[in-house]
Amino acid sequence: MLWVGRIVVLVVAVVAFFIARTGLDNPTSWANDIMNMVENAWGLFGASFGPVVILSLFWKRFNYPGAVAGIIAGAIADIVWLMTLTASTGVYEIVPGFAVGLIVSVVVTLATKAPGQEVIDIYNNAVNSSIDD
Repeated sequence: MLWVGRIVVLVVAVVAFFIARTGLDNPTSWANDIMNMVENAWGLFGASFGPVVILSLFWKRFNYPGAVAGIIAGAIADIVWLMTLTASTGVYEIVPGFAVGLIVSVVVTLATKAPGQEVIDIYNNAVNSSIDD
């Protein structure tokens, strides 16, 4: 397993070298296409899961329906922005996607049933700083 891991790292490094060698400054190169795909993937990931992670950490009322709705809304907003408005506005799609995901998460959470006491107790134990002492 150790040698397989080393070989895979070596192969990835060689591929990365050749991608870098072709030059990312050439807008027609395939390396530039790969970088654009990675940028879009991170935008989609951040817009979908970013609000959910932040709300999960800092809001004990946050619930499952709010999380699911926020993930879906953030992903849709990110994709729609990317396909229609990124070129004309120059705004990276994560910005509106994150905002939409956050707003939808909060609205759906407030419109649905609050978590039960067991979930609130788990949250309170997780944020209890006296446990760390």
